[in-house]
Amino acid sequence: MPDPTHTDEITRLAEELATARAELAALRREQESWAEKDAKIRTQRDRATRTADELSAALAKRLRLDNAGKGVGAVIRKDRQKPVTRTEAAHLELIRASSLFDDAWYLRTYHDVAHLGEDPALHFLRHPFNPFRRPSEDFNIGQYVIDHPEVLADKVNPLVHFLLSVESEGADAYPPRPR
Repeated sequence: MPDPTHTDEITRLAEELATARAELAALRREQESWAEKDAKIRTQRDRATRTADELSAALAKRLRLDNAGKGVGAVIRKDRQKPVTRTEAAHLELIRASSLFDDAWYLRTYHDVAHLGEDPALHFLRHPFNPFRRPSEDFNIGQYVIDHPEVLADKVNPLVHFLLSVESEGADAYPPRPR
């Protein structure tokens, strides 16, 4: 004959197990619901990021075209930007050709430049300091100035300094990414 205390204990444990299984099933359903919500939010975020990228790129292209259409030395806001010198024109060409300058990223990051309607590459060329402004996510201007303090003393744009150096050959970031 079975012991009644063991039977009661087995019944209690079976009920606890059933309750735990029901709670686990409810938690799994809740987790799936949150995962669906998270996926929707990520999709919306990715769509917004793509839209911001496209708009920033279009704005940067428009600012470049507006500047280019008026000739060397032309500016969108004459009261804000001085005419481009020959040296600046050469440096602008160097900056724009580099993957280390992302004009769309620059406009998204530094809203004042977009608000002023300034050409992002020209603004960066002329104003890399005070405060330090990165030309892209891939170029850490603060670290470059620490490693090359002569750019401050010589008042040289750090990205131009880097691009004219041997150090830039084959580089896709500064500081270089570990390989």
